[in-house]
Amino acid sequence: MGRLIEAVGNYAEKPFHISHVDVNVYCIEELCYVFCNNAFLLDKSIVNLELAKWVDEECGLPELAKSMYTLIHQKGSPSALVGIVLNYVHYGSEQEQREIEELFRESADMDVCTKRKNYADHLVLNGRYAHAVTEYDLILDEMRTLSPIERSMLYHNRGVAMCRLFNFSEAAKSFLKAVEEDPSNRESEVQYLGALRMLYSDEEYISFIADHKMWYEPSLELERRMTEIKNEFVLSQEKKQLEELLDQRYKTADVRMFYDELSKRVATMKWNYREMITEP
Repeated sequence: MGRLIEAVGNYAEKPFHISHVDVNVYCIEELCYVFCNNAFLLDKSIVNLELAKWVDEECGLPELAKSMYTLIHQKGSPSALVGIVLNYVHYGSEQEQREIEELFRESADMDVCTKRKNYADHLVLNGRYAHAVTEYDLILDEMRTLSPIERSMLYHNRGVAMCRLFNFSEAAKSFLKAVEEDPSNRESEVQYLGALRMLYSDEEYISFIADHKMWYEPSLELERRMTEIKNEFVLSQEKKQLEELLDQRYKTADVRMFYDELSKRVATMKWNYREMITEP
C-alpha cells in the first residue's frame, strides 16, 4: 500500500492457511495483504468461522472477531468481510479499501479461470507487466480445458503485456498464437502486425506484407491507426516542445544539457507510446 502500517493484535503461534492461494498468514496485517493481492482468486470460502476464531484466539482481536462472527451468521458476502477487516486494521486509504471490496464483489460468482484471467488483466492495468506475463503463462499451462476462444484471449493479453515491456518479439509471437487459436480474432491480427512494425525496418515490413497476402487487410487497419496517431502528434504540445528544444540546440553551447533534456523527452514519449497499446 506504499506506507508503514502499525501492527494490530498478536503474532500468531499457529498460522491460518488460506488454501485458495496456498499461503499461511501469521498476523492480521498478513491477512490484509493476502486479501489485497489476491482479490480475484479468493471466494466465499473466506467467510468461515475458523477464520473468525483464528482472529479471536491467535491474533487476540475479540472485537474484530465479534464483527466477523456476526457477518458469518448473517451469511454476509466476502466483500463485506474484507471491508470489515481492512477498516478495523486501517490497512490502506479509504479509497483503496473500497477498490478491494469492489474487486471481491466483481469476482464473487466467477469460475476459477475467469478469476485468474481477470487478476492477470488487473496486473497489466496496474503496470505489473512481468508479473502479468507469468500469470498468463501459468493459466495457459495449467488450464487444459480452456476453449480456443479463451486461449486466444489469454494469448492476446499476454501480447499486450509484452508490448508494455517493449518485448515486441515475444508480443508478436503471442498475438500470432491468439490468431491461430481463434482465426476470427481481428484485433490480434492488427496487434501482431503492429509488433512486427516495431521490430522490422520499413523495408523489411513492406517485404513481409508483400510475401504474406493474408495480412494485407489487417495491415490497412494498422496503417489507418498509425496515421491517426501521427496526425494527433503533429498537432500535439509534445511536438511543439521538441521543436523548441531542437531550436535551442543551435543557440546553446551546453550540448550535454541539450541531450540530457532530449533523453528525458524521449523517455516520456516511450512511456506514452506504451500506454497507447491496446488494453487487455
